[in-house]
Amino acid sequence: MVSYDGLHEGWLAPVFQDGQRGYGVSGGGVPRDHIAVGPEVQGPDGTWRYPSRPAGEVTSWIVVCDCGSATGSTSTWLGPEFIRVPSAALEDLQDRRIHAVDADVVDVFHRSDVEAVVADLWRSEHLFTAGTLDDVTAAAAGVTAARARLDGAVAMARHGGASWADIGRATGMSRQSAQERWRTPSPGPRS
Repeated sequence: MVSYDGLHEGWLAPVFQDGQRGYGVSGGGVPRDHIAVGPEVQGPDGTWRYPSRPAGEVTSWIVVCDCGSATGSTSTWLGPEFIRVPSAALEDLQDRRIHAVDADVVDVFHRSDVEAVVADLWRSEHLFTAGTLDDVTAAAAGVTAARARLDGAVAMARHGGASWADIGRATGMSRQSAQERWRTPSPGPRS
């Protein structure tokens, strides 16, 4: 799952009883009944392989989002957990319970029913909030920039001979408020 702006990539990561998360990798030397648990490493024989653990040890999955930003920084969001249940009869996706045989653990996210539920959670619990916080960040940056422009404009107006009453009218405040807001503090007494 990728967000419309391309800054968020969500997926379902297998989790082991000890809390270690698996990678969403299959192939690359990972046996079908195993889950990759780290980046590729070069073995003594020169071949590259992912370290892995048996899929039978997976006890749950967690919704993960690799998040980028317009500034290039990255972070990881961890969402709700789905518990692995031992039979199809116990599966209830709305209650966050998934059944998967060992061979299907890494690919459970590719089931359309699972993907739909996970995508809805990812959007509602993360993207909605992330998007609104991005808006807050952008608005705050806009306010900071506008204040700097206003401070510069007032300084130029004063340098050009504008009175505090003129500046107050232009900014929608009283002469006294404008003077208090932008006057340069006078130097203290010299010793």
